[in-house]
Amino acid sequence: MLNLTMQTRHEILEQYAALMADLDKKTQEVYARATEIPCKNKCYDCCKQLFPVSFVEAYYISEGVKTLDRTLRRDRAHVAEKINKKIASGNPGQFEKRAVDKTAALNTHREFAQYLHRIESDCPTLDPDNPGGACTVYPFRNHDCRTMGFSFDSSEQAVVGCFRFASLKYLAPRLMDFNYRYPEKMALDRALISEITMQNFIPNIVYYTTMCGPLMKDYAATDWIAFFSEKKIPEASASKENEYWVVVDI
Repeated sequence: MLNLTMQTRHEILEQYAALMADLDKKTQEVYARATEIPCKNKCYDCCKQLFPVSFVEAYYISEGVKTLDRTLRRDRAHVAEKINKKIASGNPGQFEKRAVDKTAALNTHREFAQYLHRIESDCPTLDPDNPGGACTVYPFRNHDCRTMGFSFDSSEQAVVGCFRFASLKYLAPRLMDFNYRYPEKMALDRALISEITMQNFIPNIVYYTTMCGPLMKDYAATDWIAFFSEKKIPEASASKENEYWVVVDI
């Protein structure tokens, strides 16, 4: 159980890192009991697409980007800018929602993911000089990248993975749930947004971007109060317990 009372962003990120470490341990357990999983070393087919990334994920990736060599960092940022133009051309703002219930807000993840999957693009974090498709921010990667091939989406009745999983539905009982620890990740999202905006806005904000976001800007140095103000997020005083606002940062 998460304890998010009066935490600093450093504490929140530490808790997120611990959650991701547990996620990695869980996938290793799944792989041990489901040896038919076709994910092999140096395969990166799942990286040949784009994914939604939440706020705490993007922030953590942004911190990871700072560990890269400056030349590589600039190259990946340039690639991200090109991909981001493709994403923006399709009006991703259509996925923003105001004053909706939690179910409608969570459905945005699936809607936005489907939109991104229709855009033909490799993930911008892939190392262009590595023929094995190495991820440049692998230790900092997001939830969905960590669980790809190891989880089962009960709402879709499908293993979450590439074309190789089409006939492997029988693995479902041995896989992890697609939403494994998602509620805790969402809680960390809200806690981090609240902390960096000094609790100026309503608590139920659902934020989405892509891997391009943390490659193009430093999340620690961004004026997030100005960002959420421009998105017309209500002030904290207008908070309603079951009212959610979804924003897309492209």
